[in-house]
Amino acid sequence: MDDISNLKLPKWVSSTKWHTGPYSDIAPSRSDLSATGKNVVVTGAGTGIGKAVAIAFAEAGAESITILGRRVDKLKSSVVAISSAAQPHTQILYRAADLSDRKQVDDALAEIAEAVGKIDIFVNNAGALSPIEPVAKYNAATFMKAFEMNVLTSLNAIQAFMPLAGADPILLNISAGLTHTQPMPGMSAYAASKTAQLKMVEYFAAENPELHVVNIHPGIIATEIFGPDSKVKGQDEVELPGHFCVWLASKEARFLKGKFVWANWDVPELLQRADEIRDLKLLTVGLAGVAM
Repeated sequence: MDDISNLKLPKWVSSTKWHTGPYSDIAPSRSDLSATGKNVVVTGAGTGIGKAVAIAFAEAGAESITILGRRVDKLKSSVVAISSAAQPHTQILYRAADLSDRKQVDDALAEIAEAVGKIDIFVNNAGALSPIEPVAKYNAATFMKAFEMNVLTSLNAIQAFMPLAGADPILLNISAGLTHTQPMPGMSAYAASKTAQLKMVEYFAAENPELHVVNIHPGIIATEIFGPDSKVKGQDEVELPGHFCVWLASKEARFLKGKFVWANWDVPELLQRADEIRDLKLLTVGLAGVAM
């Protein structure tokens, strides 16, 4: 059962129009979504979703974009792609760091802050997909490795970010739909670790109310997270979560503070319900039928 190519993805249910690729309302070129003057940091941005997020913020005119990851060759390749999309004034940097090593994370972010100043937008994207196995047969050490890759890395990243955050800081946490959807057999380690990460980030937000936090399911993207030889076909284009993150960091999306959203959801329809979403428990993870 460890071959993810055999994983059967369900048909998702949505209360808004469904998007699988970028569209005009979340286009980084929109003046209302400008990231001018903002210093952006994206973890796990050597490839895939993190790279797409960094490119989108470059298109939106961020003051600086710094990408973090373990593999220098991937980071350098990503820098080339980001630079080709960036405005002339945008500074593009990279720092190699193993996010499971707190000292490496502290050192990397300290260097970033020294180079560009306070960090305005932090995208916590780095993570890993665990082997596909039923709970009854899962190797305990392998199961717990998922928590190191998805929880410890996030803990180190957000703890290091907070002292270096700007005056109006934004944390965009790349989560997973499996934190609140029906179980998919074989996905227990990944789902459990991403759910733990989500709850940790929720506590972090509650303890730091000045921080604007949004949790995002980025869609199903065919990236390296599925493995180099995977035959899994993505349902969504990688640019979708990239552009969606730019919108989430804009003033237009401030009503989503503390919420969980899917990149596939339609922005105009979300905006129509902005007051309702902001003032009620909508788009939060909890126990259905109990308002607590």
